[in-house]
Amino acid sequence: MPFVARRLCRHVVAVASPLVFGLGALAWSDPARANDEAVAPVVDDEAYARLLEALRSGESFRVRATAAVALGRLADPRALPALEDALHGDGSYAVRSAACAALGRIGDPVALPSLIEALGDNDEYVRAAADEALGRFHTPKLLFSFRELLGSTDERARRAAVRAYGEVMRSPDASSGLAVFVVNALADDSDVVVAAAGAALAGLPHERVLPLLLDGLGAGDSGVKAGCARLLEKQIDVRAVEPLIAVIVDTESTLDVRAAARRALSKHAEYLDVGGYAAAAAAGSVPDRVRGLRVLAALGDTRAAAEVDRALVDGDPVVRIAGARAAADLGGAKARASLEAALAREADARQKRQLELILKSMPR
Repeated sequence: MPFVARRLCRHVVAVASPLVFGLGALAWSDPARANDEAVAPVVDDEAYARLLEALRSGESFRVRATAAVALGRLADPRALPALEDALHGDGSYAVRSAACAALGRIGDPVALPSLIEALGDNDEYVRAAADEALGRFHTPKLLFSFRELLGSTDERARRAAVRAYGEVMRSPDASSGLAVFVVNALADDSDVVVAAAGAALAGLPHERVLPLLLDGLGAGDSGVKAGCARLLEKQIDVRAVEPLIAVIVDTESTLDVRAAARRALSKHAEYLDVGGYAAAAAAGSVPDRVRGLRVLAALGDTRAAAEVDRALVDGDPVVRIAGARAAADLGGAKARASLEAALAREADARQKRQLELILKSMPR
């Protein structure tokens, strides 16, 4: 529990006893276990009504917050509307925080929209309490409640859903099908959602997360591929080398995907025979030359520039374009000058168009 939430909880509980037990109608289902939080107390209808009234119209914020705490301990779903009203409309951060905690304790998915909205509250205590309350829903039994939120237009809802899936996914016996929802979230257009997905995946053991990242790298859309490549920067494994090279060499890969794959590949340099790639770039078959050029450029190897210049004047158009793409990967003024010279001497119209597009993709 965050520090601010703990401090608030202690404060509210400290004032709870006088009101709740002063009602004179609170009876525990098992007096011997009255201090066990797992056992909900039982009150008669009159006492329950007084708690609701105290929450709705108590003159002191302490009374209203205490009533919220008590209603949460009752774990009665009938209190949901009153608690949600308090969360949305009470002017006291203490009451709103207590309402969050109570809604989390009751654990009815009906409260999820209200708790997600509270993540945007202007008070840090309320935001912390809402975040903690949402954590109570991170169970296999309640996970279905977050399914629709994955497609919400509210980034807070999507983040909450990804965090829920990520938390349940960490269980050793969790269904493997859960991971796809988290991996797909790497393509979200919100940085906070992407960060939540990345954190959830990074929390898995290496042997569980690596196959997920490699699958996403090979079969996901461009956003997923880029996200998986970024995470592979910290999941160093020889099994990632060939998939990363495949992405770098693939002419259909987008700029951001190739850039992420190049950075990840550079972290795997210990598994690369760089000398072998240099030899292939100089005198291998056409496919080997293409791979060698792109790997050397991705690593920023000192031999890359010379091999790129050689490729740009090669008689095979496939090698020339591979050299051009490698030059773009290298970047910088020298690579741009080499590409401009290649464009000036290119006679084939189709090749010229590709060179123009590659040049255009390079940052100035």
